[in-house]
Parts: sequence; structure tokens; C-alpha cells
Amino acid sequence: MSERFGVAVFGCGGVSTAHFDAYLKHPKVRIVAAVDTVPELAESAANKWGAEQSYTSVEEALSNPDIQFVDLCLPHHLHAPVAIQAAKGGKHVFVEKPIANTLDEADAMIAAAAANDVLLMVDQTKRYQNRFRRVKQLLEKGYAGKPILVKIAYPQDITYAWTHMSDQRRRTYWKHDGVISGIGIHAIDLLRWLIGEVVEVQAVASTTKLIAPDRKTEDSAIMILKFENGCIGECTVSYVLRDPKMAGSWDLMPLQIFGEDGSVQMDDDDQIRVYSHASTGGDEAVELLLPTKGPVGAPPPPNEGMAGAIDHLIECISGGATPLTDGNDARKSLAVIEAAYRSVNESRPVRVAS
Repeated sequence: MSERFGVAVFGCGGVSTAHFDAYLKHPKVRIVAAVDTVPELAESAANKWGAEQSYTSVEEALSNPDIQFVDLCLPHHLHAPVAIQAAKGGKHVFVEKPIANTLDEADAMIAAAAANDVLLMVDQTKRYQNRFRRVKQLLEKGYAGKPILVKIAYPQDITYAWTHMSDQRRRTYWKHDGVISGIGIHAIDLLRWLIGEVVEVQAVASTTKLIAPDRKTEDSAIMILKFENGCIGECTVSYVLRDPKMAGSWDLMPLQIFGEDGSVQMDDDDQIRVYSHASTGGDEAVELLLPTKGPVGAPPPPNEGMAGAIDHLIECISGGATPLTDGNDARKSLAVIEAAYRSVNESRPVRVAS
């Protein structure tokens, strides 16, 4: 059997489930450790996912030589300190989005990874979903042409889940972060990948009492974007849009990309509509409706989402390649988020830091 890479998952709350599940199914990964400051969570995760060890100490876990890389499913403010400590210990780092809370923290993580010759990859999962890989391919083939305007939304209704979860989970960090950094960064990162770099943001946000009476962080936001290539865009995100479809799935992400030669659009049912003059020389338009799932009997698609991200992670560790969503790239998405928060606070457009 080929080499299996040992992973330690730090943070055994709800978000870690998809990570553990993907590692359990991956032929080149062994789950060496489950790590959490709450002993019961670490032990429970180790038992459920077959981890060889459970730890409550970062230092103790990082001292285990069987661990080649760490997966950080931690609150945002812990990303930088634990990632830096892991890098200094010679471990590759896979960290949940956003890379960190601030650009200074992100820079420190990037520097630590470079200084210790380890990989730093951020889990920007949307880039590894097959529906968006398909959109990327269509854009690269020129169906839409030079982008003019883009609209994306990430609408969720988490209110039912919030009221029905355990008190312990509600008291910790689940969804206490604002919607801009919590899920807005997924949409922003995806647009950077599909359209290009964002140079300016103007954002507005609001906070309701639908999640919790004492909530302080925003739960809805709209960001208006200017891209380096001249395209403009709109990004709408929310945790509190009262709709059964949005409560039943937190993966809805309708997308509209309009270019000089046509458009590529994906609806709430993940059906892609292409309208294009590119292949006819501009005289007539071609319209296509493309499902994002193949028919029965078709070759299986590549692993996607978390499994796809971990496939890519292992390939990069094995071959020494730079991840698609490495630290430097993830820093650019965080820079847009920082600019959005400044825009909300200052009520004006804000240039994105380089």
C-alpha cells in the first residue's frame, strides 16, 4: 500500500464532522488524533472516527511523530496561533476558512509555513465543488466572454437549527461570527477564482434578533464589488432568510455571470444555463441547459467539496505542489472581507489592501 499520511484534527465540534468523514474514506490518510480542549469531545470523536489518540493539549498532539499534517477546525481567533505552532513543529497545515481574523495574522501564518518548509492550505470548499468547476470550465472556454457583471448569493436560514441545538454548542462559537466572514468569504473567494481580483468594496449589513436576542454580529449583508478587470458585482449573504428551501439546505448559491459574449447562470436547483454568441461569431445565440449531475451509468465525477479539497491537499503534500487555495491566495479573500467590514463601519467604498 502507498504511504498513508497521518492527520490530527484540532477542534471536534460540528464543523469537524465533514473533515473526519472525508479522512476516514481517503485511502492515503490515517486519522492519528482527535484534539479538543474539552476531553469528552476529543474522546467521543476519537471513538466515532477511529482516531488512534485523543488529546486536549496542542503541544502534546504536535509532539506525536506519526502526525504529518494538522486540520484546524477551530474558532477563527485560534487559526493563527495553532497554525504557527504546528508549522514550527514541522507539520503541514490545513485550516478552515477564513485563514485568520486579520491580514497580520495571515501574514504570520504564511511566514511560518515558508520558514519551516511546510504546506499551508485553506479550506475554501466551493472551489472544489463540481458544479463550480463546471462553471469555471465554461468561462475558460469563452462562452460568456469578458465579464461585465456578476451576481452571487449565499442565502441561509439557520434559525431552526439554532433553536434546536444543544446548549453547549450554542454557547461556544457556532455561527457567532458575522455572516460576512462566516459564509460571505465563500462567495467572495469563489468570485475571485471565477472573475478575478476585487479592488474595491462597498458593503451594508444588518443584525436581527432571529438567531439570538443578544446577537451583536451582522446576519445579513450586501457587498458591491469592483474587479480589477472592470467587471462589477453584487454579493448577498444571510443567515436569516425565512424560507423552507434555505433552511433545508445551506448549500444554495445561485450565480449569474454576464459577459460581452453571453452569460453563464446557475439557479437554486444547480442547473446551469448558458446563453452565448461566442460559438456563432455573434450572428446567433446558442442556449444550453446543463445539469450538474450526470445520468445513471455515467462515469463518476471527481470527488468534490470536502473530499475534493482533501484529495487536492494530499496530492500537494505528496508532490510538493502549491495548493490552489494556499495561504497567499486565501489572504486575498480575507483582504476583501476586511475591506467589506471597513465599508460597513465607515459607510463608504473601501479599496482592498494589497
